[in-house]
Amino acid sequence: MAVPNHGRLKGMGIPKGVTLIVGGGFHGKTTLLSAIERGIYPHIPGDGREYVATHPSAVKIRSEDGRNIEKVDISPFINRLPQGKDTLRFSTDNASGSTSQAASIIEALEMGAQVLLIDEDTSATNFMIRDERMQKLVPRENEPITLSLTR
Repeated sequence: MAVPNHGRLKGMGIPKGVTLIVGGGFHGKTTLLSAIERGIYPHIPGDGREYVATHPSAVKIRSEDGRNIEKVDISPFINRLPQGKDTLRFSTDNASGSTSQAASIIEALEMGAQVLLIDEDTSATNFMIRDERMQKLVPRENEPITLSLTR
């Protein structure tokens, strides 16, 4: 890529679409995600990050136990909650990790985010996937949060 006042730069570009950055523990996944997240903002020349550029609408999504949520339609992700709570206009003063993450994604999309940055270390695992072992331990009919996978 040609950059004014610098010449050509070489590096890594992330294409549009879903990109997973995978690797073992302490291999730099979270560090790379943090650099991408900080690439939204201008940097001080010479700080080593001035050539990290991220789409300005990017949003970091995380699970936030206990956050307040007001009238957010989380039904694209969760269609059944304990005590029959409404997922079309979901409100709570004390969100679980899963409901907070679902609400954060919807809120980000409603604000025009074109890039969602999600680190599995700060995500609600049961929101992201129910593996085979978990499905055997907690049958679908007993699962208090049912993900909407058909939308």
